[in-house]
Amino acid sequence: MYDMVCTRPDLAHIVSMVSKFLSNSRRQHWDIVKWIFRYLRGTANYGIMFSRQHGNPSVMRYIDADYAGNLDDMRSTTSYVFTLVGEPICWNFIFQSLVALSTIALENITMVEATKEALWLTSLVKEMRIQKGGVQLHCDN
Repeated sequence: MYDMVCTRPDLAHIVSMVSKFLSNSRRQHWDIVKWIFRYLRGTANYGIMFSRQHGNPSVMRYIDADYAGNLDDMRSTTSYVFTLVGEPICWNFIFQSLVALSTIALENITMVEATKEALWLTSLVKEMRIQKGGVQLHCDN
């Protein structure tokens, strides 16, 4: 969980999928956990590397949604990532608890959730005197 939350956003989806079965796990779930550990062993040198870069010091937000993509319960998933000078600083992957009627509605739900985080990040970067403006939004809708 630490790797997923703090250093490895590539694990967010699979860890949250297998975590749903912690209280009632079967052999196939343990096989997936072993696969995750093999993946971690093979990619031990991967992670987020922050380096001093010169460029546009603006916070950018990328969001995406998957309408009813979970084959187990047909729930939708949403995710977003915020970057600063091209490096990820905040990300989230969410199984939606509500049912959206369309992809457009789901994208709007995702934008609202990410906007809450954007407001906090905007005040943080202004306080640190990194950026004076708002957050740029990139969405495929």
